[in-house]
Amino acid sequence: KATQFCAAERTRQVTLAPGNVIVSDSETITEFTLVDDDTKNHIKGISRIAVYLTPNPNSREGVLWQQVSGKAVAFFDYELDMHREC
Repeated sequence: KATQFCAAERTRQVTLAPGNVIVSDSETITEFTLVDDDTKNHIKGISRIAVYLTPNPNSREGVLWQQVSGKAVAFFDYELDMHREC
């Protein structure tokens, strides 16, 4: 029987540059599965990162954010295969 664990996080990154502020929002959802219950040394995972535009009404991105109704505009999927070395 496989043991599973899921984790999710939302982040907002703010970068300040001279005369410019860049804001980016993302959400990461990862599901981990313990593959080998006997040794507990092998875990596989699937991770999806969703990227969102920010709701700044004074920018082109804010206008696009309204057009997509705040939904994600890009997805990145990753497969994880982790082995513990003792």
